[in-house]
Amino acid sequence: MKSSDTPLTYRPEIDGLRAIAVLSVLIYHLKITVGTTKLLPGGFLGVDLFFVLSGFLITQILLKEFATTGRISIAEFYVRRSKRILPPLLLVMLCSAPVAWAIMLPGELERFALSLLSTLLFVSNFFWFFELSEYGAQSGLLQPYLHTWSLAIEEQFYFVFPPLLLLLLHRWGQQSAFAVVLVTLVLSLVGAHWLTGTHPAFSFYAPTSRAWELLAGSSLGFLSLRAPSTFRRTLISRIVPPVSLLVLIVCFAVLDLPEITHPGAVTVPVILATCGLIWFASPTEPVTRLLSLTPIVWVGRLSYSLYLWHFPVFAFGRLLSIDEPGATDMFAWVILTFALSIAGYHLVERPFRFRLKTRPFAFAMAAACVPILIGCTLVVTGRISAPGPQGNLTELYGPATIDNEALGLATWKPLDALSLQEDIGPWNALRPSDHEKTDLWFTDDQRRKILIIGDSHAKDVYNSLTLNPDRFPETGFARFNLHRRTLNEDIESMLAAPNFRAADTVMIAPRYYREYRETLATILGVLQSQGKTVIVLGNTAEFDVGGDLPLFDWHLRKAASREALKDLNARAPQFETPGAAQMEQDIKQIAIAAGAAFFSRRALMCGADDCTIVTSDGKKTMYDDTHWTLDGAALFGGRAADAGWLAN
Repeated sequence: MKSSDTPLTYRPEIDGLRAIAVLSVLIYHLKITVGTTKLLPGGFLGVDLFFVLSGFLITQILLKEFATTGRISIAEFYVRRSKRILPPLLLVMLCSAPVAWAIMLPGELERFALSLLSTLLFVSNFFWFFELSEYGAQSGLLQPYLHTWSLAIEEQFYFVFPPLLLLLLHRWGQQSAFAVVLVTLVLSLVGAHWLTGTHPAFSFYAPTSRAWELLAGSSLGFLSLRAPSTFRRTLISRIVPPVSLLVLIVCFAVLDLPEITHPGAVTVPVILATCGLIWFASPTEPVTRLLSLTPIVWVGRLSYSLYLWHFPVFAFGRLLSIDEPGATDMFAWVILTFALSIAGYHLVERPFRFRLKTRPFAFAMAAACVPILIGCTLVVTGRISAPGPQGNLTELYGPATIDNEALGLATWKPLDALSLQEDIGPWNALRPSDHEKTDLWFTDDQRRKILIIGDSHAKDVYNSLTLNPDRFPETGFARFNLHRRTLNEDIESMLAAPNFRAADTVMIAPRYYREYRETLATILGVLQSQGKTVIVLGNTAEFDVGGDLPLFDWHLRKAASREALKDLNARAPQFETPGAAQMEQDIKQIAIAAGAAFFSRRALMCGADDCTIVTSDGKKTMYDDTHWTLDGAALFGGRAADAGWLAN
């Protein structure tokens, strides 16, 4: 994403590689589909290409400085880094903050402010790991500064690498320093592959899992000074560049992040291909000449600005979209990204980098940081709150809450109110709370004791029944979280829990996924071995309109009239997720075959001709495509009583 800091022999093909990297990332983040096929599903690997380029260039600079002067000025290095990084970054921040204030809901704006602060501190990789690991987190495509995780990793590397390199060069010399780099590269690669296999989300954002990619570039930097002619005048030098380019194209075209262990062994071909293109570049070599074409080099020179601008532009575009973005939307986003990048490159990036001396530069950067820091602090502390879209939508929504994130958080409040020692929130959809593991919720006067088990959907069922206490007299309810990814561990904890031992009935109420047959069979086997009466619930009705808005919000904003809510429930079935009815029948058959009772959750929402998405008083029954609001839970719990749930 960044070019060299001190004069090196200019290599246009390096800018050509930057162009390939940034364009692949842009296309990947557009999420273009042709039919049912994603375009460049492996475009995210462009970031890994950037890491190699950055490691190569910076190491070359540092080694040449040491070879020339016998020292490396760490202070000057960081000054050069600051001049390269900060002006375009702060420009994007200053321009995007007012947009966020104008269009984001309060919860979104607070997250945006925190993301700005984490970006300024170069810790956004950790911020986004924790933020997006939260259950029910808003889509990453709607987070304007998610892409700065890679910038944070680079800068974390450069906080550590130059001082250590200087120490190694002084103590042991260049050869030993090179050996240490190679050993560290191998250890980092092995560690990355292991960590991706055990904790893939953390590995994706971890600097230790990306260090080997930067060190691969650093190794080339060492070789360029120690053995610059290695293999360059052999047949290999003619074969490697076209093969490397083909490897990059194939990886970008076929690799899909959810299906691979990245970063890790599967990433190695991309890193080797990048190294091959760097090492065997030659003015007479065809691939090098291709990468050195003027239009490609021009894009490469803009690559840092393009990278910084594209994600906020795309994210704001999606936040403003009612429907799934189409080709026209995406074309407009790309044009705007290039226009802003060109303007920023000529008006800010180059002047601040090359024309300002250190002292006025530092003053200018400090002045730019002040409004960002003040604004973010005021937002995070609740001193100011942006109107966002609420000012325009309040009348349209009427009694309905606009902010779905707030509605979702509210559904955890009943469980939180029971726990005096813990703050119960969305994390409780991923693991059981201590309150669930160690405390007894039931009382002696409750004739029937029912434990509801499952994930966040079990929480919705718990809410629906406990919000209707008069309809289920003398019945006590407790809840225990089971998550499909830690099922055996959670079951072991559940068996030791006081609520499980006290319960006479267990209600299985998760959201069922593709592996529902195996999961349900495992749970039923455990419960029956414990002599519990078992009730199995089917999935709730689920809806998908194609974009990021839930059905209620999409329908209302599309029509721009509250009158549209009158026919929403009647229209809802056409947006129901395909295959839901068949899954419910399968679950019912499994339950009956095991001797368990079966209740239809979907039937609480949907009749023969409609599904209840809006209540009679105009409120939402769902805060996303699958979960119930408290209003929805109260309504559906009443319907469960009407349907005779728990009557016998």
